Amino acid sequence: MNTGMSVGLNTIPDLIWQHVRIVTREIALGYAWICLLTSWQAGAALALLTMLEPALGLLGLLGAVCAWYAAHMAGADSTERPISVFNGLLCGLFVGHTWVGGMSVVALSAMVSVFAAWLTVVLGRLSWSLVRLPILSLPFSFVAMLTLAAGGSLSTLHAAPYTAPAQLFGNGLDAMLSAFGALYFMPNPTVGALIVLLMLASSRYYGVLALLGYASAASCLQLLGAAPEHLASVAWDCNAILAAVLVGGLFATPSLLTAVHALLAALLAAWLSLSLGRILNMVQLVPFSMPFVMAAWLVLYAGVRSTRMAGCFNIENPDLPERSHERTQMALARVGSPDSVPLALPCMGVWTVSQGFGGEHTHRGPWRHALDFIVVKEGTSFTQQGRRMEDFYCYNLPVLSPAYGQVWRVVNDVPDNAPGNVNLQANWGNHVTIRLANGKFVLLAHLKPASIVVVPGAWLKPGDFIGLCGNSGRSPQPHLHLHVQISEEPGSPTAPFHLCSVMVTPPSQTTQTTQTTQSTQHRLATVPTVGSALCTALEGDVRPLYLLPGRGLAYAVSHNGGHPDSWRVWCEIDAQSRLNLVSSRGARCAVESTWAVFACYARNAVKDPWFDQWLLACGYTPVSMQATAWSDVSLPARFLPMASARWCAALLWPWAAFASSTCERVWDAEQQAWKQQTRHQQQLTGIACTTVALLTPQLGCSHIHAAVGDERYVLQATHSFQRSDLGVPAWEVPVRLASLPG
Repeated sequence: MNTGMSVGLNTIPDLIWQHVRIVTREIALGYAWICLLTSWQAGAALALLTMLEPALGLLGLLGAVCAWYAAHMAGADSTERPISVFNGLLCGLFVGHTWVGGMSVVALSAMVSVFAAWLTVVLGRLSWSLVRLPILSLPFSFVAMLTLAAGGSLSTLHAAPYTAPAQLFGNGLDAMLSAFGALYFMPNPTVGALIVLLMLASSRYYGVLALLGYASAASCLQLLGAAPEHLASVAWDCNAILAAVLVGGLFATPSLLTAVHALLAALLAAWLSLSLGRILNMVQLVPFSMPFVMAAWLVLYAGVRSTRMAGCFNIENPDLPERSHERTQMALARVGSPDSVPLALPCMGVWTVSQGFGGEHTHRGPWRHALDFIVVKEGTSFTQQGRRMEDFYCYNLPVLSPAYGQVWRVVNDVPDNAPGNVNLQANWGNHVTIRLANGKFVLLAHLKPASIVVVPGAWLKPGDFIGLCGNSGRSPQPHLHLHVQISEEPGSPTAPFHLCSVMVTPPSQTTQTTQTTQSTQHRLATVPTVGSALCTALEGDVRPLYLLPGRGLAYAVSHNGGHPDSWRVWCEIDAQSRLNLVSSRGARCAVESTWAVFACYARNAVKDPWFDQWLLACGYTPVSMQATAWSDVSLPARFLPMASARWCAALLWPWAAFASSTCERVWDAEQQAWKQQTRHQQQLTGIACTTVALLTPQLGCSHIHAAVGDERYVLQATHSFQRSDLGVPAWEVPVRLASLPG
């Protein structure tokens, strides 16, 4: 009994300390969110900055604390509470900036902060469920206007006297810097300069967007002849800066197109500040941050709902633009363009592309995204004289499903044409239409009559048999036509797609006297050109980690032969239903493991050099046994274990942000594992390192050696394990393997 009570009592300080850590971290995030930063460390620095005016800073902190507990009472989770803190903090700062300190001001600050927090939870859930947009600082604007309206009826409140801010540079730059300080109700160019430096330390691209947003809005208002006395009280500059940074930075991948959207949001925010300011001035109110929220909502809603722009925004996963750019480039290389549909090769053996995208015959205009396949041997597609169907090599060969989907339409009774003839009345001949999960449709056309074995409603997976290649429809010789279309009707416009995990032999390079053919290469994602010969890359047991929730590997890790330490990596499912790799030091990244590739992307900011070494060695691994050499140009240079590479990646973004990798893989008969060697070199600087990994079948990555000059890093698997879960017991099995030769 005494032992049990002692254990229970000993946990009370731990629980209190854990609670304090959570509250402190989320309050710091609230401070950071005001200027759209994402780290609690930046928020802590900004909290200290507000203490330059102690009365103001303490009221802001009081508002933040009250807002956190109010949000917690309302059932807010760890993603909602920092937003509630952010709105409550602004309310506390607003009260401290507007009225002279006293007990009535303290009570008012606490009350309005609680109100703002509850309003954030309620309106935030409504805005997300209805339009999938974040609530931002709209609750603060509502509460601040109500508080300002009620303030004139409260006799204990005394307006704070106006104090002109000190000049820093003595020119127009002071006005812009004061706008940054005004984000925390401290319109002082010195404070603004410190905030700008902190923002630039987190994201240089933020600085570019803020400058462009401010300059474009100021130029537009000046061009329109806006009266300075009307602009002085509406914070148009703060709203323009926030709108530009949020739309073009926090919620977007950096590009010329998203930068244009950011400028548009800044212009709208400035114009709305002026117009709403004039309207609300009639009742002695100001719009606060409402113009920023309205402008951001309008531009983001229009962008996200556009099929061309949806992939440019990341509203569900906001991050600093440098990280968004990194994540987008990695995802593009690892899992293909989000605007392109990934497909498997719909046939067995080696086939040649006879007409590609934008082909000279029929792949034109709305139907330009299409491929035609034939079989070529010794330069021809047929034997004998090519007068019979059976003379063509591809005739009667199996046609396979290129994707997961449901059979939507089948035509199976169109007769084959004699070679050289076409059927213009039944353009697609015998064909199968497959509906994909994204709402698009795959069309496989010109099949042999009565050979299609699937029926509408049937579910298919890549490689399932569909029918036989024929010569029906608009087809002068037997071939297979493949495209993705936007609706179910045959002949509807096509959509981009690419083929996954194929072995490609590029077209022959012919001159008048010589003919040379390049070697066959593995392509994870490709749109082949005319004349390219392709076959499906055979899948193999070549995976660095088998992705089952809770499953992982434990390693003994050492640096330069020092005392080994313990380190682990395992698989989890995140809140967005993505598979994640997680390390014992808190590092994580998203991971895709398909029949074609094991690919990692979206690495978080937690420092873990061993996780980086693991990603360098295994983060991009084709799972085909035929893939013996490949390259990559999208590896983040911050993974490299050299401080110089990381500094260059940060300071010379985006030119030095990535490293190029060249990989080779062979089967090591002695180790009974795949030996995968990779050289990584930072683009622009040439800083390089090498990694060697052993991928053991049915286990995963068993060894990693990394070399950086004279530095050596070693990871050796010691255990395979399963973490416990409800109904799933934990287990751990030792791994006994020979060491990787140095």
